[in-house]
Amino acid sequence: MSDWATYTLQDLLMFSPRVYFRLIERYNQDFWPLQIVLIAAALAVLVPAAIHVRRVRLAVLPLLALAWAFCAWQFLWVRYAGINWAMPYAAAAFWIQAALLVFAGLRAGDPAPAGRLRHYGGIGLSMFGLLAYPFSAWLAGRSPVSAETFGMMPDPTVATTFGAMLLLGQRRLWVLLPIPVAWSLYSGLTLWAMRDPGALGPLAAFAAFFVFLVAGRR
Repeated sequence: MSDWATYTLQDLLMFSPRVYFRLIERYNQDFWPLQIVLIAAALAVLVPAAIHVRRVRLAVLPLLALAWAFCAWQFLWVRYAGINWAMPYAAAAFWIQAALLVFAGLRAGDPAPAGRLRHYGGIGLSMFGLLAYPFSAWLAGRSPVSAETFGMMPDPTVATTFGAMLLLGQRRLWVLLPIPVAWSLYSGLTLWAMRDPGALGPLAAFAAFFVFLVAGRR
């Protein structure tokens, strides 16, 4: 038991930061310019949803479901699983989340309006996931080719999902929470173990979501 106490997060990593970020770079190169298309599609849905365009609001959850499913398939299952044995399980969780988002979309009808604080918090988190997250690679001192974008990578997809859930004011919010929360903690700790400043991204999105969720009740 005393031996376990000597381990750090770095000791649990199964790959080097260089291998991980090179994986992302090649992934981005394989799909360019799909990243721009996915961000534009999300903006085309979330911006009208933010100003309460009813028909567009109903399209938010199906769009998020597609993003989760694509991340599960192309990044977690096809690529990341090659260097991390846990990723097939993560991919399964992402597919479950995609199914939950579809189910929530079918059951939601016209989404309930969120409170003012949650509404603006949702807009902020959504824009963070869509527009700010791609610049985290540059801020962390990495190549822009390793940028993480919505629909392609899990972290910005989770951040955007957090924002959309606040924005829509889903009554059954708790059903959609466990997998995004678990991924935010896992990804944040993994990046922290790699000593990458990008660890602040998923952890900050997670913290901001709960601040707006709780404060919005008052």
